[in-house]
Amino acid sequence: MRRLWVLTLAVSGLCSVALAQSPTPSESATDSAAAGGAPSVEASPAGSTASEAASGGAGYDIRLRQLRERVEDLKGRVFDSKTKLMLLREQILQNLIVEARATISHVNETSSALVLEEVLYFLDNEKIYYQSNRDGALDKKKEFSVYGGSVSPGNHILNVEVVYRGNGKVFTYLSGYVFRVKSSFPFFATKGREVHVRSIAYERGGAASRLEDRPSVRFEMQQQKVVEGAAGGVPGAAGELGAPDGAK
Repeated sequence: MRRLWVLTLAVSGLCSVALAQSPTPSESATDSAAAGGAPSVEASPAGSTASEAASGGAGYDIRLRQLRERVEDLKGRVFDSKTKLMLLREQILQNLIVEARATISHVNETSSALVLEEVLYFLDNEKIYYQSNRDGALDKKKEFSVYGGSVSPGNHILNVEVVYRGNGKVFTYLSGYVFRVKSSFPFFATKGREVHVRSIAYERGGAASRLEDRPSVRFEMQQQKVVEGAAGGVPGAAGELGAPDGAK
């Protein structure tokens, strides 16, 4: 009996020693890591993450492609609009040129007793030319251009106003005299033709007339085809219109 009890104690002691020497799970993991093994990491589901990334990239590519298509469409519309505007502009300019044109010039045929001080022109009540004799700008101009450009076919009216000053160097009694002459000229612009109007300032009546009655303006007009350039006078176009409104 005593031997059985001693044997039982011996077995129990051996079990206790074995239990004391066996490593715990955490110690086993630590020992394996210390031995050079990589610690185990719990892996997340790789398939779901890759799927989400692929779907997001595809959506971005679609939106980018749609944006590029819209930009290209807008560029095309802008280009078409510019082209239409350029064509419209050329058509308008071409129509204006082909419709009718007018050239107007001023001719000074007065004597040295009168000095031209101012020239003013209106076409259909719109001022188209003004020049003063400041710094002698008109002293040596016997003929100069007043207007050249497109006009609408139909009736037009040209108004002219010139101002003269008596030349005291020629006749001393003329010093201080100022003569203002106004005249008008109606004309018709024909489609496809160019109208040439010459406004001629001259002295009428000769030496027997009073000086204040001499300044006057007459007009001459011709028309020619814009394209073919065949010039031809217009019957009744030349003539004197309008006497001076007054002199002072």
